[in-house]
Amino acid sequence: MTHSLLVEEVLTRPQEISWLPWAVQYFFFIGIAACAALFACVLHWRKSDSAKLENLTLLIALTCAITAPLALTADLHQTARFWHFYAYPTPWSWMPWGALFLPLFTAFLGLWFLALQLKRFTKKSYRATKWLALASALTAAGLLLYTGREVSIVQARPIWFSYTFPVAMFLSAFHTFFALLILSLRGEPALQRKLALWQLWTLGGLAFVVVFWVNGDTLSGVAIRDWLTVSASARHYAAGWAVLWFISLGLGGVALFQPLTMPLRILQALSAMALCWLIRWTLLIQVQTVPKFNAQFNPYTLPAGTDGWLAILGTFGLWIALLIIIRETVNGFARRMQHG
Repeated sequence: MTHSLLVEEVLTRPQEISWLPWAVQYFFFIGIAACAALFACVLHWRKSDSAKLENLTLLIALTCAITAPLALTADLHQTARFWHFYAYPTPWSWMPWGALFLPLFTAFLGLWFLALQLKRFTKKSYRATKWLALASALTAAGLLLYTGREVSIVQARPIWFSYTFPVAMFLSAFHTFFALLILSLRGEPALQRKLALWQLWTLGGLAFVVVFWVNGDTLSGVAIRDWLTVSASARHYAAGWAVLWFISLGLGGVALFQPLTMPLRILQALSAMALCWLIRWTLLIQVQTVPKFNAQFNPYTLPAGTDGWLAILGTFGLWIALLIIIRETVNGFARRMQHG
């Protein structure tokens, strides 16, 4: 009696990730810009004496709104085909909606910012400003919905496939915006305490959503728990989330009782930005290393060129440059109007 031995060899080929670090930069900046626009709209329609706060909020929103689409176009593998979103509309997909909301959002924000500066220089108010604020808020809400759903509808990536994904992205961006606003304010301890309280509320909401997401009996929750079980790098990223969350929570708690010094406000802003950015890096880049069709993890190393560290540092450098240029240009006009 003969026995035949059948040997099968399974060959797997690592798959390259399709979303590059440029996408992380886009999601980071557009989230902060949209949250800032929503907050500024509330300030404007309340008609409270908050011109300085509204101006700072719009400065953050506008600079982030300019930086974000530049990062997005760099992530597109065939940038010249961007016009296809308009020439061949597919309204059943989320991508064309993003192509509609993004330029409108940036345009409305820019016009609103200009109207606010004209009011500052000429002392004249414009009725259209409140409608620009509302239009900016509506397109901001559309962008938040679009950026969240274009990822969370991908069932082939079980970790992404959850309604809690866009909520977590929204809360992480909002808490970062509050930290940036606290950093921008000087000599207003009462307002800083109020902003710190709002930041703590968003941090608490973020923690609740993430815990609910990970422990939920859903396809996404099970996939996350499996990933944490088999991947040491996933556990390292989770630990990074926790450390940065506690740092932000601690600094926000201190700010409730006493004004933070400038070094502590800088640390608060950096920790908030780091948490917001790390959440996006983990969910958008590291999740792509999880096996999708093959039988092994897809290795990824961050390169040093334009698709790696240079992209990340360059995007943040562009944002800081825009902050300086726009702020100094506005202040320069203000000084010129004052003297003459």
